[in-house]
Amino acid sequence: MLHILNKPPHSDAAVQMLNALSNGDSVVLIEDGVQAALYPEWQGWAANTASIFLLAEDAMARGVHSVATSHGLPLLEMDGFIRLTEQNEKIISWY
Repeated sequence: MLHILNKPPHSDAAVQMLNALSNGDSVVLIEDGVQAALYPEWQGWAANTASIFLLAEDAMARGVHSVATSHGLPLLEMDGFIRLTEQNEKIISWY
């Protein structure tokens, strides 16, 4: 399953999403969700059940791209995001 989060990492939507993750899920942080790069202690980074990515374009637009890169956080270009949507039958958007 693919989860798409557009809210900051400490929002109710982010907490609900983390509680809903299952083994093998993927998460793409978009829009304000890329602020998670500023919080290395965010429990999402420690979630071993899912692969979490920051949408590179949104990270760049919000000024956190270099922070994400320096912390070794996984960035995903738009074409990778599109591939993830094609590979997952179920997609949940958390707003």
